[in-house]
Amino acid sequence: MRVSVSRLVASTVVGALAMLAGPTASANLPVERVQHRATVIKVKVDPRLFGVHDASLNSLSRPGTGSIRLWDTGTTWGQLEFPAGHWRFTRLDQIVSAAHANNTSVTLVLGLSPAYAAAEPTDAPDLTMYQDYLRTIMQRYSATSWGYRGIAAYQVWNEANITTFWTGTDAQLAELTKAAYDVRNQVDPGAQIIAPAMVTRLKFEQKAIAAFYATKVPSTGRPVWRYIDAISLNLYPTDRVATRTGQRPSAPEDSIALLNSTRALLAKAKVPASIPVWNTEVNYGMGRAATVVPISDARQVANVMRTYLLNAAQGVKRVNWYAYDMGTLTTGGTLGNTLLTDPTDRAAGTLTPAGVAFTRVQGWMKGTMVGTTTKRPCIADRHGTYTCLITYAHGVGRVYWNPFRSATVQLVRSASRKTNQYGATSRARGGSKLKVNFMPVLVRSRK
Repeated sequence: MRVSVSRLVASTVVGALAMLAGPTASANLPVERVQHRATVIKVKVDPRLFGVHDASLNSLSRPGTGSIRLWDTGTTWGQLEFPAGHWRFTRLDQIVSAAHANNTSVTLVLGLSPAYAAAEPTDAPDLTMYQDYLRTIMQRYSATSWGYRGIAAYQVWNEANITTFWTGTDAQLAELTKAAYDVRNQVDPGAQIIAPAMVTRLKFEQKAIAAFYATKVPSTGRPVWRYIDAISLNLYPTDRVATRTGQRPSAPEDSIALLNSTRALLAKAKVPASIPVWNTEVNYGMGRAATVVPISDARQVANVMRTYLLNAAQGVKRVNWYAYDMGTLTTGGTLGNTLLTDPTDRAAGTLTPAGVAFTRVQGWMKGTMVGTTTKRPCIADRHGTYTCLITYAHGVGRVYWNPFRSATVQLVRSASRKTNQYGATSRARGGSKLKVNFMPVLVRSRK
């Protein structure tokens, strides 16, 4: 995704932004004053935004899979090198080849520690062994070796702010980050180094994020963020969210709230806002229980579409859905409640309505999302109704929804047709009022 800031020059965009801003902003000002005062943010969506996790690899034979993050795919350090010095590349070669054929960008998560490198898989590994491991992998999957870059990005560790995956110190994790950075510079300078993934939904996890990014690398005394190309956040919200009248299932808007609160923590740690953020794992309904409460197909479709719209609007570079091939647990049910493929048959990978929506929303977003420096491209009004403004080569699209209630929006006079979240298109009457709810609807117009 490319995010650029430029002066507002197109009168159609000025008018659209004025309508989005509402009466408290610049909607009532002459166009000339809006043009003079406003600065536009334009988000051109990169196909790599649309990422997955997928051990079955069905996604790598289907269009729209822009990126894949390799976790739970049989490609951890100990699965690639065991015993020490003996490499097994068959599985990773298979994935890299399939991804290249599908024009899918690959991110490899590094770790866990094999028995010869640490006492426990979650312990900090021997630093020299970690460097040797990286060097072997990076050399094999560099553009020089394959004729194309087989692995585009390397992630230092998985969910390093919970003891399930990391029991080392922040200082040790910072040294691993610098080691990955150094080896990359020596072996494959075109690859990216992604910071350790961090879970975001609980207070202790957020506190750990702040502590890690405040860490200076012991060997250099420099901030750890100087050795990364992107920040990685796993933006799962809690399974249920408290309301004034009880509880409701978590939603994409809750995930974005976590993104914003985490960005505030990073700012306090003096991490530059210019470092991109990747949403490396997301789903909904994931909690402490063995199973989650299922939600309707309609809500699953809406969750997928709103997730990608909102993340793109916030400038997030990657959203890796966990998981494209989520299966049924031995205790029954599934780990998350929004499923892209049928969980009862992971091998076939039969698409669910939400899985179809994963591709459909990409069609909606094949334009330029537009907002201002103070209002990102998807804006919520005082009633909680969202409007995402997207400009196309011919005309403008506006995506409307309200996540928690029914609402009404007034269409622009040039509105001509509307498409619901299932892809059904019908005529829209310009200037009329449209009822919306949690299901996104795209309305096309001339301007």
